[in-house]
Amino acid sequence: MKKRGKQKPYWEMTTHELGEATKQFDDPRYDPPAVKATSKQLAQLRRWQTKRNVQRAKLTLSLEQELIDQADQYAADHGITFSQLVSNALRRVMRRKSA
Repeated sequence: MKKRGKQKPYWEMTTHELGEATKQFDDPRYDPPAVKATSKQLAQLRRWQTKRNVQRAKLTLSLEQELIDQADQYAADHGITFSQLVSNALRRVMRRKSA
């Protein structure tokens, strides 16, 4: 495969050229190398995390263990955190009650 800097953009390639340029992605074991974050990106992430932490509060709840397990599994299946699931549910209930 050619170096990325010398190859033409994907949208200008023929079908054959595109197939050759992306052949490595056909391998299900393909694991691209991680790109290390720059110091600017890390600083931005820290600012965002700090801002998010300030806006959040911790809450202690008592729920049935089976309900917690089901909710945790539901959240994992849908790619969200348990906290996001609870927050979304609370917002939905409050919207219904105010409507």
